[in-house]
Amino acid sequence: MANTIWDIANMERHLPDGETCPDGAVYTVHWTASLEEEGETAGAYGSIGLGDPDPASFVPFDQLTKQEVVNWVLGALGVDQVVNIEESLNNQIQQKLYPTSAAGVPW
Repeated sequence: MANTIWDIANMERHLPDGETCPDGAVYTVHWTASLEEEGETAGAYGSIGLGDPDPASFVPFDQLTKQEVVNWVLGALGVDQVVNIEESLNNQIQQKLYPTSAAGVPW
């Protein structure tokens, strides 16, 4: 079975206001997950809200890496939800490869 590819479509962040959060504190991440197998593809999209950043481990917005943010998403979703998303993508692929129903008319 192929591996699911997790990606980041967009991020929303706070701008500094002198009082609250550090520059670039991300509060929402828009993610995608995709799977390709035997020429068939399936995808999912979602958004996840993040809590306030830990000042001790804060990384400025312009220093974030895609993998770091993907890890935030996976952690925020939790293992069960990640497994559910990946299983759903796999099921979509299997239905495309081995359909169990069809639609249409005979003429």
